[in-house]
Amino acid sequence: MADISEGKIIHSEAEISVDPNCTTAFMTIEPPANGGLDMTVDKALSAVAEKGICFGVMKDEITRAVEEKRYGENICIARWQPPVNGEDGKIDYFFKRESTFKPVEDENGNVDYKNLGLVRNIYKGTSIAKITLPTEGTPGTDIMGKPVPQKVGVAVPFNVGKGTELVNDGTEIVASTDGNLAFANGAFCIEESLLIRGDVDVSSGNIDFIGDIIIKGNVLEGFAVTSKKSITINGSVTNGTITADGNITVKLGCINSTLRSELGSIKLDFCENSSIYAGRDVEASSFVGGQVYAGKDIIASGKGVIMGGKYTALENITASVIGSESYAKTLITLGNNAVLTEEMENHKHTIQSYEDKLDQLGKIVSTLTEMAKVSKLSPEREQMKVEAMRSRFQIQGEIKRLNGRIHEIETTLERKQNLSVSCKRAFYPGVTLRINSCIFQVNSMTPHSKATIDDGEIVMKPL
Repeated sequence: MADISEGKIIHSEAEISVDPNCTTAFMTIEPPANGGLDMTVDKALSAVAEKGICFGVMKDEITRAVEEKRYGENICIARWQPPVNGEDGKIDYFFKRESTFKPVEDENGNVDYKNLGLVRNIYKGTSIAKITLPTEGTPGTDIMGKPVPQKVGVAVPFNVGKGTELVNDGTEIVASTDGNLAFANGAFCIEESLLIRGDVDVSSGNIDFIGDIIIKGNVLEGFAVTSKKSITINGSVTNGTITADGNITVKLGCINSTLRSELGSIKLDFCENSSIYAGRDVEASSFVGGQVYAGKDIIASGKGVIMGGKYTALENITASVIGSESYAKTLITLGNNAVLTEEMENHKHTIQSYEDKLDQLGKIVSTLTEMAKVSKLSPEREQMKVEAMRSRFQIQGEIKRLNGRIHEIETTLERKQNLSVSCKRAFYPGVTLRINSCIFQVNSMTPHSKATIDDGEIVMKPL
């Protein structure tokens, strides 16, 4: 700076400094002397431009500093646009990796020690995990106008296991099939079948699975196995409960147990004092006591014994021996006419009660509708009217369904059925045969015969 005392005219100057990273710039205005010219905005902007600064210039700040003659101050007059780094991806799982293997406690605090939560049922389409994709971020710009690169987000690593799939543009993992949810090899997977390598006992607890179940051992006393598909048991069932929508196979047999297949068949070696229900066939080498129902056939294969108890099949029954030399009371019911007639009568009774209910609900709706014409109904009565109308709609739908079923039954009952109970070796006294509406008591040992309907009554014909 020149010596002011010499009287030399000194004009105001703007000193511009830039930080090494070109992220900010500062201006210092030197005052004029001896009649020199003051700083102007244009002169200050020119000084900035001479430094190559072209981005983030704060013109308002420069103008204010010049107008206020802020001499000697270090004023920030340019600032960069910093980059916005991308965010890393992440994954949020909706299930724990390990299944909880402990007794299940209900909302009342009661603990079921036979339900250990071994199986985690999951249905197709169920969401397993939500994935947040990484973001690119945006680059920045320094005060010289040069781009400043950002840090791009990194995708989260994950695996898509068997029975699952990636959907919604890679943002969600869902089950692609029904089954048991497990975690293996770094990924959730769906097991469509469940293998129990030993017995169903206190170590496994009850089993309730939506897929096929294979049990290498036995089902022990007091335990239950349930499947939406099929169940195969290599051992036996003792005082157990087996329920499946599909087929049930018990390689050995069952004692004092309940087996129910809604839509499939049941096959076992022996059946003793058990309750058996199958939507299709039931087959065993021997049936002793208990109750057996088959939507199609009951088949006593192998030694083929049916002895004691109640047996109902809608189509045919075949065996080697029915009854016993000790005259064990054995009731054989064949054909669905009797069964369907009973079902139809029950439906008609239900429809009558529904129609009575409809009449009552109709009176409620009519009364409240008339009241509404006089004055606005209270919220309680308005709710009563809505509930009555909703109930009427639901009951009308149920009556329509039951009438449809009655029509199906009436059509079936019109068909002539050619049914028979075939016995390769012998029928024994103590056996009662019922085929549709006909009843026949076996009073003497009858070998190699087939019981069938002839001229409206049950007759024995040689095989």
